[in-house]
Amino acid sequence: MNQKVRLRYAPSPTGFLHIGNARTALFNYLFAKHYHGVFVVRIEDTDLKRNVEGSVASQLDNLLWLGIEPDETIDKPGAYGSYRQLERLELYQKYAQELLTMKKAYYCFCTPEELEKNREAQLSKEHLSPHYNRKCWKLTQTVIVEKLSQKIPYNLRFFVPDEATYNFNDLVRGAVHFKGKDLGDWVILKSNRIPTYNFAVVIDDMLMEISHVVRGEEHISNTPKQLMIYEAFKAQPPVFAHLTLIVNEQHKKLSKRDGHLMQFISQYRTFGYLPAAIFNFISLLGWSPIDTTEIFSHDELIKIFDETRFSKSPSMFDVKKLTWINNYYLKQMSDEEYLAFVRPFLAAEYDLTKKTAAWINMLLLIYKKELQYGTEIVALAKPFFEPITKLSSATQAMLTKLSGYEAMITTFKTGLTDIADWTEINIKELITKTGDQYVVKGNNLFMPIRIFTSHQEHGPELTKIIYLLGKEQVISNITKLQ
Repeated sequence: MNQKVRLRYAPSPTGFLHIGNARTALFNYLFAKHYHGVFVVRIEDTDLKRNVEGSVASQLDNLLWLGIEPDETIDKPGAYGSYRQLERLELYQKYAQELLTMKKAYYCFCTPEELEKNREAQLSKEHLSPHYNRKCWKLTQTVIVEKLSQKIPYNLRFFVPDEATYNFNDLVRGAVHFKGKDLGDWVILKSNRIPTYNFAVVIDDMLMEISHVVRGEEHISNTPKQLMIYEAFKAQPPVFAHLTLIVNEQHKKLSKRDGHLMQFISQYRTFGYLPAAIFNFISLLGWSPIDTTEIFSHDELIKIFDETRFSKSPSMFDVKKLTWINNYYLKQMSDEEYLAFVRPFLAAEYDLTKKTAAWINMLLLIYKKELQYGTEIVALAKPFFEPITKLSSATQAMLTKLSGYEAMITTFKTGLTDIADWTEINIKELITKTGDQYVVKGNNLFMPIRIFTSHQEHGPELTKIIYLLGKEQVISNITKLQ
């Protein structure tokens, strides 16, 4: 790509980093980095009523945690600042005044009541998309001066010629067309001198020399308004790519109101998902590589990124796939890395002060291959801190299917009592000796012993389970079932 590549992620501080915004940030980042360009994070904070305290810091922190590092942002300014819209108000007012001078914008003194009355009148006539009636477009300069002198509140509106057309070639959707007559004159500067989104975003992108804009499909209807501003200032618009929807497993649009699905990156972080796994997973939501490979490192994704590979169909947020990817990354950790990552989740729930480091490490490592996320270790390890007192219905059903184990279990219990040196080797030898004595092996040997010693029918390696539960607890468990 010959042109200078600059992309941006421009969140409003009205909430925290969720899956949809993280995907937008990630694709802009990959796009920029693939072409050795610049990735900008700009804060669109003009919606004063909805701004949430702490959300900016949280968004930036979680982006960095994911591995999406801005080249330019509020605390890492470049030559295009400021990176907060509220600090750029004079710029917007300057460019709005230029549009007034060029007669591409005009004063609108209509009150909210007048505008609503006009809207209702159009709706009553079955106008599906009501537009401003251009009452103030017809005002003479004398009237305008008089109203300004009276300090009557006003908005500035952009004039949209009915005969105009606005076309762009979207990287995802191809050719997209809009007609001016379907859009209507729209406000660029509100009465409080705060710019509207569609005006401010163009001034920012124009001055920051943004070359490509990757965002969600809900912004398609904003694009023609933004093209008008570029055209008015004879500026080259960026290349647009509008990503398709992310849907849940019921194929409905992903919504922050989906109670069964975590929406925010901070939640996945708290639950013990790895940033590399989240980065990998989100990269496959609306984009695909040239083959069926699904595991990619941060740097591999930058290298193979191809903007022509954006999906044209909605992408499903598959929780099972996410946990599979996270499990893969957990298994790839060295034992030392894994233990350092998982232990805090266990320590947050259980008192580990009476356990040896060796015991804790063994407990954590037996679940390394199956652990899907950090906090899952709490439930997996629970029987070692809160012994199971009652068999589950499934385990009880399994026990009723077994027969002829009573004498074997009694002998095994006696053997456990006689073990002086409580080691895995001695436990394993006892299991083998018991099987030989009663001429049983396989499931007929291991299942009764597992159920009686641990009160579960499934679990990691049996000798490790027995060792970790300890002699006293294992014998107690057997006694309760005899």
